[in-house]
Amino acid sequence: MKHKKNWIKLNKKVNQLNSLLYNYMVNSLLNQYNTVKLLETNKLDQFIKDIIAKKKSESHHKADPHNEAYRWRTGIGGEMALEQYLGKPFVDFSIGDSEDYHIPDLSKLGLNVGIKTVERGKYPVIFKRSERPEIIILRLSDDTFGILGLVTSEDLNKHQNDDEILSPALRARGTKTAFTGLHKIKPFKDFDELLRLA
Repeated sequence: MKHKKNWIKLNKKVNQLNSLLYNYMVNSLLNQYNTVKLLETNKLDQFIKDIIAKKKSESHHKADPHNEAYRWRTGIGGEMALEQYLGKPFVDFSIGDSEDYHIPDLSKLGLNVGIKTVERGKYPVIFKRSERPEIIILRLSDDTFGILGLVTSEDLNKHQNDDEILSPALRARGTKTAFTGLHKIKPFKDFDELLRLA
C-alpha cells in the first residue's frame, strides 16, 4: 500500500514537471509577432458546416464523429492563420473525398511541408513515420493561433510518445503518435525564413 502511495506521488510530480516544461517551451516560442488573430472567421464557419455535411458518409468519420467541428476549426483555422502570417495564399477550401487530399499542406507554395495544429496544452499528433517537415501551430482560442515554427522529419521521428495521445481510439489504431520535441521547433518570421529552413 505504501509503495502504491509513493508511486502515485511520484507520478503526480512527473506530470507537474512535464507540464512546467511544456509551458516553458511554448512560452519561449510564442510572442506578439507570431500570434495571429483570424480576419475571416465567417469563411471558416461556413467551411466547417459544409465539410461536416460532406464527411458524414466517410467510414473513418462515422467511426470517430466526436468533436468534428472542433477538430476542423483547429486544423483549417491553423492553416488560415499561417496563410495570414506568411501573406501567401495556399489554403484549399475545396471539399471532396479524404483520399484525394493526401498532399503536403504547403504544396501550392512549392514546399513539401505539412501543418500540424493542436490545442494549447496538448502535443501535436503525427504519423509514427514522418516523411516531411511539419509546421507546428497552437490553437490559443477559437480565432487566435500561435505559429511556433518548423520541425524536420528527423526530429519528428525521434521525439515521440504514444502516452500523450489522449484519444484511446486513436491510440489503439497504432498509426499515430504525439510529437513531444518542442525544443526542436525552429521559428521563422516570414516566408523567406521558412524557405531557408525547409
